[in-house]
Formats: sequence, structure tokens, C-alpha cells
Amino acid sequence: MQASNSTMRVALADYSEAQVVEAATAAGEPHWLIEQRTVAWRHFAASVPPFWRRTDLSQFHPEQIEPATDSSATTLTWDAAAAPAGVVFCTLADAVRHHPQLVERYLGTVVDPLAHKFAALNAALWQNGFFLYVPKHVAVEIPLTATLTLHETNQAVVAHNLIILEEGASATLVEAYTSESIDGQAFASPVSEIVLGAGSMLRYITAQTWGDGVYHIGAQRALVGRDATIEWAAISIGSRVQHVEAETALAGDGSRVDWVAATFAAGNQTLLTAPWLRHIGAKTDAHMDFKTVVKDASYAVFDGMIRIEHASRATSSRLEEHALHLTPKARSDSIPGLMIDTNDVLKAGHASTSGEVDEEMLFYMRSRGIRREDAMRLIVMGFFEPVLDRIPTETLREHVTALIDARLG
Repeated sequence: MQASNSTMRVALADYSEAQVVEAATAAGEPHWLIEQRTVAWRHFAASVPPFWRRTDLSQFHPEQIEPATDSSATTLTWDAAAAPAGVVFCTLADAVRHHPQLVERYLGTVVDPLAHKFAALNAALWQNGFFLYVPKHVAVEIPLTATLTLHETNQAVVAHNLIILEEGASATLVEAYTSESIDGQAFASPVSEIVLGAGSMLRYITAQTWGDGVYHIGAQRALVGRDATIEWAAISIGSRVQHVEAETALAGDGSRVDWVAATFAAGNQTLLTAPWLRHIGAKTDAHMDFKTVVKDASYAVFDGMIRIEHASRATSSRLEEHALHLTPKARSDSIPGLMIDTNDVLKAGHASTSGEVDEEMLFYMRSRGIRREDAMRLIVMGFFEPVLDRIPTETLREHVTALIDARLG
């Protein structure tokens, strides 16, 4: 059930440290969290926005943005029959009240809350977001879904998500961001921290389908333990500007990631994803396959990096990024990188391609009675199919497919 927002929101320009403390105290938050928020706010107030060469924030005016004062933007869907096995799926605010020791143990340990001004803002002011905890050797068979929504101009969703799978646990989680187009500006500042215990398995699907006018600046980081696996599918279609810093840290021996993504930029969108893949443990295995389509005057950026640490050995890693340009003015930058600090590598490499739709392929399809528009749809949908097939819920898959189809119309 979605709670009502009965408290008047305050514009970011009018916030102060005293208000941060007052709000946290009124909510009955523990001392350690109030202190964490205070430190983060001081860092936010004292720092300047980061300079991101390929993310243009010059038209973004956050001073009138009003962060939410409760968790009403977070909606959770799951089968509560898993609760007797010890599974916890609730808003992070509820988790602070009912599972404070777990939250204190993990919050802020995976994503650095002081990495830059926007990270500090999230740590200081989060109200939305969810908490997922799966105990040892418990398998959650039915997908869990967390949906974050925006409704108003000048609104902000400051969400912090904390996902913990203990040893041998498994789950499928959908993290969705959705809104209609905003007449003006709105702000989304989500942070997701993921901790995977030894031998655990997480299927993780993120779908960013904000409407126009939303500035989406977020961070996601997964810390993967011994023999654990994360299968990550990321979809980026919405927002006016997106800047997402994502990382998978293969910390445990034998840990593994299979990471795919689909980005479709159109109109005047700028969508940037900066995925890092960090090999730390021995015999870790990774594959990244990112797909990008750009249209109109849009701009998409893939700024990816594989880093193989000195302690890692017998590493196997592969990064690929492929981009399709549907119109002449659309742009994409692909910046794959590989940093190796060890001599013991099984295999490692990266590849990138960028180009227009093959006219010979279109001619072949048209010669068989398929209209050019329909042929383009088939090509783009086929290009994205490996990612769309990862979406476990029919409703979301249809929603994403409809958004892609509308852009091709």
C-alpha cells in the first residue's frame, strides 16, 4: 500500500543541517544513522558538483527541487509467503525500524556515500528505496519487484536500496523507475548496494523508463562473494539526462557476473552509463554485453572498464559494446577500457562496434514484402532481444517493448 505524503516538502535550496537532524529525529532514527546523515550533509554542502565531461548538467537547476519526506514513491510487489523463511522485503525506512542491526551492518559499505556531491546528497536525504534480505540457503522462486515513481515537477526521489543475499541464497529482483513526462524538471537520485554471500545467486533487472524532464543521477555496486553469481540486465530508455555509475566487484574466488544492457536514446536525451568490472578474487569469470541505439539528436555514452587487480589470478573477462545509429544527427561514444595489474590472466579483452543499420539487410527484407518501418522494428527488437528476454515479468516486458516500439514509429 502506498503511503500518503502529508508533510510539506522543502526545496533543496532551503535545506539545512538542522533540518536534516530534525527530520531524522522526528522519524525515530537511531543515533548512528543521524550521524551518518549529518556527515553526508556536511560533505554535500561543502562540495561542488563533479565535473563530468560527457554529462551536461548546465540546464539542470536543482535548487527548487523538493526531496520527498517519506517513502510514498516506493511500491513493492512480492509473494509474502516467503516471509516465514526469514525473507525481508520492505522499504528501507521500515527496515531501519524493524531490522536496525542488519541495516547498520551494511548501509554505506558498498557504495561510498562521500564519493561526490550527489552521492552525499543521497546519503543525507534518502527517504525512498527498499531493503531485501534473503537468509542462508533460502530460494525465493517468484520475482520481487520494487517500483519507484515520480509524479510532479520539481519533485525528487532520493532512493537508497540495500540488497543482501546470505550464503547459498537466491532471488530474482526487478528494480523499476517510471513516470510520465514532466513539464519542467524532476530529479532521481537512486543508490543501490548489493552484497552477495558465498554461493548465492541474484538475477537483477533494472529498468529506467522515466518520462522526459527527469535528471537521473545514480550509482549501483554489487559486491560478489566466493562462488556467487549475479546475472544483471540493465535497461535505460527514459529521462532527459542519465548518469549512472555501476560496478560489479568480483571479490570472492570463483565469483561470476553475466551483465547485459540495452540503452535507447531519442529526441534530445543524453544517456550515460559507466560500468566498471573489478576482478579481485581468483578464478573469477565475467562477460559484459551492452547494446545501444540512438535516434534523432540524442547522445549515448558507454564508458566501461575492466580492472583486474594484482591479487586476482586465472581471470576470465570479456567486455563488448555495440551501437546502432538510426538517424544522422544521433551520436554515441564508446569508451571501453582494460587495466591489468597481474601476470596471471586466463583471458581478457574488449570490443566495440558502431554503425548504421545495414542497408543490404533492409533491402533484403523489403524485397520480401516487409515495409521499411517494420523491417527497422524487427532489426532493433532483435538487437535488444538478449536483454529483453531477461525481464521476468510480462507487464514490465510489454511496457518496455511498447516504449521502444513507440520510438520507432
